[in-house]
Amino acid sequence: MDPNAAVPPPPLPPRPVSRPWWRHPLFVVVVVLAGLGFVLSRLGGGDGDGGRASEEKAGPPAASVTVSASASARPKPSGPPSLVGKRLEDAKEQASAAGFDVVSHDASDQDARQWDVGGWKVCFQGSAGQRSGGRPVLDLGVVRVEAPCPRADGEKIPWPAMPAVTGMTFGRAGETLGPIGFRKVEPESAYSDVELPGVADPWKVCFQDPEPGKTVENPQFGTVYLKLAPPDAPCPERPYAELRPGG
Repeated sequence: MDPNAAVPPPPLPPRPVSRPWWRHPLFVVVVVLAGLGFVLSRLGGGDGDGGRASEEKAGPPAASVTVSASASARPKPSGPPSLVGKRLEDAKEQASAAGFDVVSHDASDQDARQWDVGGWKVCFQGSAGQRSGGRPVLDLGVVRVEAPCPRADGEKIPWPAMPAVTGMTFGRAGETLGPIGFRKVEPESAYSDVELPGVADPWKVCFQDPEPGKTVENPQFGTVYLKLAPPDAPCPERPYAELRPGG
């Protein structure tokens, strides 16, 4: 070899072989940590979707209830009061104080409206249920205060029949008619030529109006007319005849 010959340059070091990006150690660490976090969240240990799922299963929070002062001030009914026999006006007040509302209807077969609550009385009492969000309701069957109650709700009012008082003394007839409640019992002389005395109790009844057996509606507005003869005289054949003709 020629010592003066040029020395060749040393060989270059080999170029490093580049790795794919997905095989880089840092990427592998990131993937492992992300997988571990996902597993923990699915097991309920995180605040991600797993936490939201548990909240959804638990349902919405319970709604709060607010009681107004007016509702709490209402009396709680312990039981319906007995209102039969009372005037409708008084019955409504007593029912309200006990925690009940009231509706009313005509207990007869007439279906009249109760515009003046002071003029009606209670014959029947029942329950009408409970209004939505309100108090229990009582249904009262009523009639006019001067009328007798029907035997059953919705039937005719059993008005009294005119009793027969002919042949009685006027005093006895007045006692018989008293319980019916007529406005007035008016005596008249059965004879046109005989005047009634100041006290006619011993005189006898010869004619009566209304006639015996007739139904008497609203007797408080009616008048009974009784035609009388003296105790020592017979009854005439017809009213207003003369006891002593031509005398």
